Amino acid sequence: MNIGEYQRLTAETDVLDPTDLGLPLLGLAGEVGNLSAEYKKRQRDQAGYRAFSEEVHEELGDLIWYAAALARRCNLDLDNVLADNLRKTKERFLRPDTPPPHPLFDEGRDPSEQIPRSFDITFVETVEHDRGREPVPVVRIYRGTDAVGDPLDDNSDDSDDYRYHDALHLGHLAVLGWSPTMRGLLGVKRSSDRDLDRVQDGGRSAVVEEGLTAYVFSVAVSHSLFATSGRVPVDVIKACQKMTAHLEVSRRSAMDWEYAILAGYRVFRELQHHRGGTVHVDLNDRSLTFTPPSS
Repeated sequence: MNIGEYQRLTAETDVLDPTDLGLPLLGLAGEVGNLSAEYKKRQRDQAGYRAFSEEVHEELGDLIWYAAALARRCNLDLDNVLADNLRKTKERFLRPDTPPPHPLFDEGRDPSEQIPRSFDITFVETVEHDRGREPVPVVRIYRGTDAVGDPLDDNSDDSDDYRYHDALHLGHLAVLGWSPTMRGLLGVKRSSDRDLDRVQDGGRSAVVEEGLTAYVFSVAVSHSLFATSGRVPVDVIKACQKMTAHLEVSRRSAMDWEYAILAGYRVFRELQHHRGGTVHVDLNDRSLTFTPPSS
């Protein structure tokens, strides 16, 4: 029996109010509670309790019945629900070591409107001394000898090294092929196409990227800047996808976002440790490489 047929057949025994979502939800919660109770019995009497598998068999059946009832009330097809779940979990847990190649958003455009496929950005930290104020560490970034953008400090009462956050934009650029912030700083906006320039490369898209970068940073601080984990919390990735749902980067997967965030933070931690350095960006390999500053 496939899950679609099961969902159809359970309708025959569904005598609950067809407009009430609460009853199936309570049923699901109850069955999970029953499973937990069975597990408690097993832990309490591991050698003597022999009914665990049989009880789990029955409780799982009831749980799936309530799942079918809930899906029916939400006009959902369990076949589609499970197919989407498999796709999501494969992206999440069976990802390759390196992100596979993908077409870039500006392929086929004039080179003056393409993000360079390979380039270096150097981060240099200095200290600014303003008269009557405490010294403030600032970071300037360069492409070759040319300054890119304005010098950045942490803009915070607490020093958290956010002045290096352009590394996170470079993660977006290398892995997602997307960063309206860096596209603007590098002077490669697609200005010959009014709609692309206005929507994809415009002020709102750059603000969205800056906003999600600040949001992810606030989470990353609580996770040691992802130094001890190869995963980004699912709710963080979902938030990034929701914030960019109207932009071209919506074509990138949750797996792509995770690669991009982890790549950016790996380089951020190196910059933080060495107080500067050079980041090599490769859009074809979808990678970032760090070189410490020379002594």
